[in-house]
Amino acid sequence: MKEARLLKFRTLIISSFCLPLICLAQVNSGSNGSDGALDYSGSGSPTNIVIDMHDHPNGVYQYTYVNISSNWRFSFIPNANNTPVTWLVQSNVVINGVVDVSGQNANALLVGIGGPGGGAGGAGGSIPTSGQGIGAGSAGGVGGGASFGSLGTGGVNVLGTNYSGSAGQIYGNQFLVPLIGGSGGGGGRGIPDGNWPSCSGGGGGGAILIAAPSMVLNGQIRSMGGSSGNSYPGNICGGGGSGGGIRLVTGILSGTGVIQVSGGSSNAGSSGGTGRVRLDVIQSSFAGQIYGSFSQGSQFIIIPTSGQLPQLTVTSVGGVPVSASPSGQISTPDAVLSAQQNNPIPVVVSCANLPLNTQITVSVKPANGAAVSATGYNTTGTLASSTATISINIPRGGGLIYATAATN
Repeated sequence: MKEARLLKFRTLIISSFCLPLICLAQVNSGSNGSDGALDYSGSGSPTNIVIDMHDHPNGVYQYTYVNISSNWRFSFIPNANNTPVTWLVQSNVVINGVVDVSGQNANALLVGIGGPGGGAGGAGGSIPTSGQGIGAGSAGGVGGGASFGSLGTGGVNVLGTNYSGSAGQIYGNQFLVPLIGGSGGGGGRGIPDGNWPSCSGGGGGGAILIAAPSMVLNGQIRSMGGSSGNSYPGNICGGGGSGGGIRLVTGILSGTGVIQVSGGSSNAGSSGGTGRVRLDVIQSSFAGQIYGSFSQGSQFIIIPTSGQLPQLTVTSVGGVPVSASPSGQISTPDAVLSAQQNNPIPVVVSCANLPLNTQITVSVKPANGAAVSATGYNTTGTLASSTATISINIPRGGGLIYATAATN
């Protein structure tokens, strides 16, 4: 007699965010204008403006309009919550200068601080530490580079360093929702004899969202990863931070400027990966340069509420409905399949707030044995509510089944 399959289920809120397409004549940022105008026009010598974010604990600035001429450069001091920067603008945005949320370079044993929303680098020393952030580089004789939109590089083994740090993992999604920054590079121990002293990792680039009815970008928006510290000529040991996140949401985008989310460098070759750039635009004539992992679309929800987040739910397996409130316990299985059911078995996944034709992966983890998975697409329904039917060979016995969506 064949053994019946006893399956437990869990509903998984996926980490990728794909938001509804809204056809609008213009983009309304939702700004109330409480921060007034950010107007730095006029000519003169190049001037640095540092915005201390501590008086905006959520990182959200609500401007009437933004006008930054070519001789102005803006940088930021992160607030206590290390939130990304969000500029909601009622009217037009013109950037001919520089807006910079990059991570800091490390300086010898001083770690590189991340930009707002980014992770700091790891500390160098006899016991080095890994960087901060989801894609942080790990510590080593040579620290690993951090990752975000692309993979950083691992540390190399050099005479006397004994071991190398590894690069961090790629994370996030192409839509940059939620808005997140880059990660820090790993710290390095160096060679104990002092010829190559230890050094710290570079900071991860921060994150910035600018939303306005129209934008002109002839200047630069940067969120670059910081480079590793160098305390000695030819120093080999620290990892670079990864680039951060830049998202622009606007009805009309023009200009010939630069958007850059490059990773930080390292003498050790353990450089940081690139960050992510997302343009959500109705009409674009932008002819500038974009450096980093880039996507463009028309997802005009700026700051999503909980009801707008994507969700996947396994609703049936082999035609057997799954409880709307699954227990996830083998002792009380959420579905019991007939012993006569043959592989492959269809699994129906219900999708909410997920664009059609997104790749869905169904995975089964048996109580004993290796996990198996299969992929398919949500080809039926609408963006708000769709389904995917995926056939998979399910092992006999109890186990856990769950669904995820592609995040890159």
